[in-house]
Amino acid sequence: MRKNFTTVGFVLFLFCINASYEALWGQQFQSATGATYRVFLRDKGSEKFERGSALYARTEALFTPRALIRRLKVLPPENILTIADAPLFAPYLDSIRRTGATLGNGLRWRNYTLVTCSTIQLEQIRRFSFVRAVQPCTARLFPQGFSSRAESLEKSSISAAMQALKSISLQDVNCGTLQYGDSRRQLQSINIPPAHELGIAGKGVVIGVMDAGFRWRAQTSLKGASVLAERDFIQNDTNTANEQKTYYSDLPDQDEHGTKVLSILSAYSPQNLIGAAFGASYLLAKTEDLRYERHIEEDNAAAALEWLEAQGADIVNASLGYGTFDQPDESYPYSELDGKTTIISRAVNDAAARGVFCVIAAGNDGRNGYRTINAPADADSAFAVAAVRADTAGATNFSSRGPRGDGALKPDIAAQGDTVVVASPTGSEYQVGRGTSFSSPLMAGGAALVLSAFPELKPWELRRLLTGTASQANAPDYVLGYGIANVFAALRRAGTIVAPELVSYPMLGVQRVGISALPRGMSLRATLYVRYADEPNYTPIDLRPFLPSAFYLADLAMTRFAGKAAEMYAIVDDGIQSRRIPAMGAVMLRPRVSSVPCGIQAASLPIEKPSDVREGIVPSPVSSEAGTATLLLATSEVGGLDYTIYSTFGSSILSDTVQVTSGISTIPIRVSNLARGVYFVQVRYNGTMQMFRFIIN
Repeated sequence: MRKNFTTVGFVLFLFCINASYEALWGQQFQSATGATYRVFLRDKGSEKFERGSALYARTEALFTPRALIRRLKVLPPENILTIADAPLFAPYLDSIRRTGATLGNGLRWRNYTLVTCSTIQLEQIRRFSFVRAVQPCTARLFPQGFSSRAESLEKSSISAAMQALKSISLQDVNCGTLQYGDSRRQLQSINIPPAHELGIAGKGVVIGVMDAGFRWRAQTSLKGASVLAERDFIQNDTNTANEQKTYYSDLPDQDEHGTKVLSILSAYSPQNLIGAAFGASYLLAKTEDLRYERHIEEDNAAAALEWLEAQGADIVNASLGYGTFDQPDESYPYSELDGKTTIISRAVNDAAARGVFCVIAAGNDGRNGYRTINAPADADSAFAVAAVRADTAGATNFSSRGPRGDGALKPDIAAQGDTVVVASPTGSEYQVGRGTSFSSPLMAGGAALVLSAFPELKPWELRRLLTGTASQANAPDYVLGYGIANVFAALRRAGTIVAPELVSYPMLGVQRVGISALPRGMSLRATLYVRYADEPNYTPIDLRPFLPSAFYLADLAMTRFAGKAAEMYAIVDDGIQSRRIPAMGAVMLRPRVSSVPCGIQAASLPIEKPSDVREGIVPSPVSSEAGTATLLLATSEVGGLDYTIYSTFGSSILSDTVQVTSGISTIPIRVSNLARGVYFVQVRYNGTMQMFRFIIN
């Protein structure tokens, strides 16, 4: 992975000044406590893998409902779970522990566990009848696999999993027009902003990120990120930030690289850094140990892929790579970077076979010429990403070149990997970085946008859309693969684009509700289904287009809500495909509240006033006995509004700041203390200033 890090020099410097410390830890596999080995087991126990068995129940418990549903996209129901997914047989592991050995990560798909033990303990372990083979972790993985007859997961379990996701949620999104700052260029390099403008930011997609650590809670732009879970596969705990323990201490910059990678995906800091898929959810896995380059890091990453897959990751980004290792570990000859030999590349292929789209950094060895791709970028199923310059005029000199070890095409695609805006690990500072480590998360975020709009896509379909719309789609090469990605073009080719969230904002007497959509043809039928609080059934309401904008909306009388939230979903049909928004369940939308998907430009919202209504104070004249008047304004974006009332002599009488929503805002103004006469109200909102005259009688 060090070949993909931009902080290599600093790490090497630390290695030098901590020579004695590293010497101690460098012997951890050959120390008095023993070396670390891969212990391969013969089976998962004698228990039959079938529904109703304890083994089946233990296996099913490892998976989230969304993981099972994602698998349904690529596997038949009868093969949704197999014996390869089952946990390692606990009695076997207990027997190994009783020798005094220490167990590390277990790998279900390949049926082995990491074991640290002395040579005497190792001989005891070898004699167990359930042990098929043993090899030191310094060695390359045996050319073996684990397979057994697939048993079925009954459809009733699949239905139960789907039902678990059919929750009704309260939609609450209001970011307004995105202010990218300097990060706009990297997003534009693969044409992401037009997708954001439709309200597509990764909602509904879970992205797994494997790296060296994440200090996301300390970075301002990441505090709002939706992190579902995190796990450290080095120390086997749930803290992926730097740790200082009596037996282990991370290097000072251990979590720097991962924090930067995550920020390219999920940061949200207007004018500083907007992530490519800031609306997605994340799973974080710490697998890479900066103290050395060893095969056990591959084992860590393989274990992390199993965890990420079981937790329901749709996409995994890995900005890491392997090929050459520190002694005494065996390095890979380039011929073995053939897409199916290395430990980590096999794990990537295994995850992809279960429906995970794996986006991998190609590597930073391009200065050494061609045939410099790393593993797991070489994997058959890896979507290997090369780096292009900030001006997108060509590849960077460091971006690794193909072909891979067997002559097959790699890399697969390219994105900006130079002068990429990233977040520093702490505070609110931002930097620029370079490396395929940063082009990879940019591409993973772009892929998440396509999957957010088209969640039914299988990994190979998503790959075909992205490569088929890239700049070299018809003439791929060993430098940029199929070329620079074009995310919005991939969305357009996929079909009718519909944002995964509803649009809702108040108008005069109505709540305007609907979708943001870009149809593939001239005909699009969109229907909103509404169930008010006092009704047992949903009522279908046609959504009408507001051309030339991308909105299909209906106006719901405010009185029908009776002050309560209503359940809603929409069905969109373009004559070729039908789509449901949200994909499952329904959302609760409240009256007089704005709910506009992040990214939609405020100016594009259809906000029109009736011809007989003017902005300003209504009614005018207004009687002071009425107590209040209403300041009526078309407010295109959620935000703060300041107003000040002046007398005809210019004296300030009353001022206040209120929060407004998207739509037509009606702001109550207290007039009971005002004498008869002419007044003016000055309004400051969204960078503009207006002045309105009104009369008290």
